[in-house]
Amino acid sequence: MDSTSPESILLEDFGQKVDLTRRIREVLLNYPEGTTVLKELIQNADDAGATKVCLCLDRRNHGTESLLSDKLAQWQGPALLAYNDAIFSEEDFVSISRIGGSGKHGQAWKTGRFGVGFNSVYHLTDLPSFVSGKYVVLFDPQGVYLPNVSASNPGKRIEYVSSSAISLYKDQFSPYCAFGCDMRSPLHGTLFRFPLRNADQAARSKLSKQGYLEDDISSMLGQLYQEGVFSLLFLKSVLSIEIYEWDVGLAEPRKTYSCSVNSDNSDTIWHRQALLRKLKLTDSNDSFVDTFSLEFLSEAVNGSHPQKRTDRFYIVQRLSSPSSRIGAFAAKASKDFDIHLLPWASVAVCVSDNSSKVM
Repeated sequence: MDSTSPESILLEDFGQKVDLTRRIREVLLNYPEGTTVLKELIQNADDAGATKVCLCLDRRNHGTESLLSDKLAQWQGPALLAYNDAIFSEEDFVSISRIGGSGKHGQAWKTGRFGVGFNSVYHLTDLPSFVSGKYVVLFDPQGVYLPNVSASNPGKRIEYVSSSAISLYKDQFSPYCAFGCDMRSPLHGTLFRFPLRNADQAARSKLSKQGYLEDDISSMLGQLYQEGVFSLLFLKSVLSIEIYEWDVGLAEPRKTYSCSVNSDNSDTIWHRQALLRKLKLTDSNDSFVDTFSLEFLSEAVNGSHPQKRTDRFYIVQRLSSPSSRIGAFAAKASKDFDIHLLPWASVAVCVSDNSSKVM
């Protein structure tokens, strides 16, 4: 062997690495707890083109006999479920596996879409997971719960349809059987599961020392309902947000709150997606102004006497031309600093009054 060849000397693996748990802690410092986590999930769903979002407090405890690892038994308790009716693309799978490496980079109209903000879910859990299409994905950034994980690959993706995963690990995958997911056929949507970090897990966690109780999530969902209209106001695709609780012993969750675009028609969709249409006209140098009205229906389900309320907003949205001062600034930021900004703004005013309340 040539004494000057690389094989003739000891090559030790050595290079720059990122401490994933520390990076997640830094993310959590910049994203407050509370409804921010829920709004990130809604925004990501909107960027994916989803029309419906369902959030559910699952109070049930699931079986622990057939799991991928015995260490996962402690995460079979209460959880937050988040469903939307958009399916992951392969690009989305790559994007969500990177902290700050979102596929929305260079696509300024996408506010969320699995950028840094998605990782705010680590406020709630150490072990986020989701099902979309034919795959189930589990993240374990600390590398302590899933089998055969490492610092370079802190998670698992399983093609659950052809592998019959539900038959082999029924207890592991039965918690995902909700909102149309049966863990046997591909899910035409996406279902996230965030098992809540309890006090003991929080004491050991390298991600967050904050534990969450079921009542904390229930309160958070109630607060989101109070803010529901504002969460929907400037979205492009999502038409409804539904909130559920799944009590122990029940076969399915019960709806507690909902908020939806009441004027759901082709004209409404045309206005809400005006920005997306305009951006497809790459040769357009004109500014764009659009005005329209939106009506929202909010419903709190309390036994047999639901409380309903309608609210109407008048919205003005504008996209400045590339030749405008703000357009030129955005172009310079993109060229010189690889920061992609969009000279787009929307403003809304509520034009309804207390008379819109319906009992």
